[in-house]
Amino acid sequence: MEQLPVELLLLILTFLHPRDIVPLHLVSKHVRKISRDDELWRQICFDHSYFTTTNRRRELRLEPRSPTPEELLAQQLRVAARSTANSAEVANYNASPPEANSSPTSSADHVAERTRALANWDPLYATEKVDWYGEYVARHAPLSMTWLEPPEVSTNEDDICDVKGLGYYVDPVNNKVIAPIEDGSVGVWDVGSDGTPDGSRDNRRGAIQTRSKPGLLSSSGASNSSGSHSTSLHSWATSAGVIECISIDKFRKKAYIAIEHGLNEVDLETLQISGFETFPHQISALSKAEYPVPMTIGTTNSLYLHDPRRASNVDRNENGNSERVENIANFPASPRPNNDFYRLLLGDKSSVSAPLNQPGPLSILHFASSGTQDLGNGEIYVGGRFPSILIYDRRCFPKLQGTIHSGARLCSLASLLYPFKALEVDLMRQNQLSISEVQTYKSQAGSSLIACGEYNGKGSLEIYGLAPDTSTTSTPSMSVAPNSVFKNRVSASSSKLLSVATHGTRLVLSDGDGQLKWLERDGSTLVRRWNINEYHQRDGGVRGLFNTAITEANTGDVARKILPTNEDLDVPNPRVDGDRLLVWTGEKIGLVEFSSKPHFKSEDWEPTSQTVEEQEKRREQDVYGETMRRALERQADEVRFVRGLGFGR
Repeated sequence: MEQLPVELLLLILTFLHPRDIVPLHLVSKHVRKISRDDELWRQICFDHSYFTTTNRRRELRLEPRSPTPEELLAQQLRVAARSTANSAEVANYNASPPEANSSPTSSADHVAERTRALANWDPLYATEKVDWYGEYVARHAPLSMTWLEPPEVSTNEDDICDVKGLGYYVDPVNNKVIAPIEDGSVGVWDVGSDGTPDGSRDNRRGAIQTRSKPGLLSSSGASNSSGSHSTSLHSWATSAGVIECISIDKFRKKAYIAIEHGLNEVDLETLQISGFETFPHQISALSKAEYPVPMTIGTTNSLYLHDPRRASNVDRNENGNSERVENIANFPASPRPNNDFYRLLLGDKSSVSAPLNQPGPLSILHFASSGTQDLGNGEIYVGGRFPSILIYDRRCFPKLQGTIHSGARLCSLASLLYPFKALEVDLMRQNQLSISEVQTYKSQAGSSLIACGEYNGKGSLEIYGLAPDTSTTSTPSMSVAPNSVFKNRVSASSSKLLSVATHGTRLVLSDGDGQLKWLERDGSTLVRRWNINEYHQRDGGVRGLFNTAITEANTGDVARKILPTNEDLDVPNPRVDGDRLLVWTGEKIGLVEFSSKPHFKSEDWEPTSQTVEEQEKRREQDVYGETMRRALERQADEVRFVRGLGFGR
């Protein structure tokens, strides 16, 4: 096989099913390289896409169908009955079926039409890179989910603490999950890296790698080792509904964790408090921390800028002014004028706050300019329990630059560094643009703002196309008013959307029913969906007496926050595929993978100090419990089936 020309081998692979191509990866490195060809898997992804299926159905509906002999005979009889006098009409009627295609399309035309359809479907832009094999896996491979090790109460190992946030930190060795815990401590979980081969997996993956002392986090700045304020932490995170309460600064190796009115700065190397700042109102949202860009902090009534380069031990009063916590002994305090000019001389721009007319910011996005990853050019977008998206410019803060009316209660914002125009996207979905029109559309400058939330009790997914602001010659920025708006409030979700993120060449959403949905970048075409509560069917699935499958799901968990594991990869040309998905339910953290075999199981990080007899007894108990669970599921399934036949209530 290695002696065959590459072109001939690729031609042979086009006749195989994708599941038949995968075993060829084990033949040799040469064959594996060819069978992972990007153009090959790009064509396969196109052939197995919803776009291709929909357009084939449309073509079948529009294509003229040749009548059958029975239809021709019935038509002849109707003509004869309607006009018996005109026998010539019946005699001259052509009973033979016409040709299906009187002018058959040539092979060149077929190739040209397929190329045009492929250009309309292709979600990539000119500067993007993707491993199309990994993209096919993300779109069609089976999904698995593993919960990370739950933290135990320090005083009682039988009790479990809830996890009250989710942050992701890319370590040079392994990737880590950082999260605040109910007892006021900070936990660090090892989740490995996306590119780790199976043979080098660590048995401690998914386990708590390290954990700070209880009571480290507080809302007052005073650490309490007894953890007496853990009840306050639990009630705050539960009642306030805060989703973005933690932000990771990978450059300085710091974690910013908000607890009520206080912002805790935690050193990830020592798990100690390195700074603290209080605010007059409760913190409800944090932006992404990207040093040296100031982080935006949203409270219930105002917005603040937090500059990591200045002193951290700061107490803000009601007017938004900052005062150092430490007092210099034996020196009287000098009078400090309370005006913007004095703060400007001191370089204390972050002491100014932006008041909010309506309370409740839930998501803050630092927008990057088109085609770059630079977050320091000024744009700040704020969404929350108010009907509009607020737009600020960091260079003119706290002045409000503009608003984008939504009408929905938004709880999550994301961005895409490529343009979006609803008209062109709709025409591309219907396969109506030419190749040159598609290239013209994708070569335009611009960015996309993605938002999700709730509108009239249903999920709302919104995409706003932002064009560059050409009115200024200074640092490029996005225009305040969007040039295109798309709102999906019909098929996005029947319940509230909780979180949205860009995941490879797709958008991923989570809703109040526990569903994870992957959509194309048009915001409406469904790629796949999965419920985080559904039971995994083992051994081909358990079936009942009437050959009915068991698919009952527990609707207890919902994904309040989703976080792709590759969004923080700092590489010149990041690949947009192959990443996993972290899920936070408000109580625990899970890892979603595109594989039937997860990287780790709960048994990998459970203590192994048991004897052989104890392990065997534990295994027998697990088998018995699994058998009883399947028996009860079969019984419940049969009862539901009989009820459906009318034999029961």
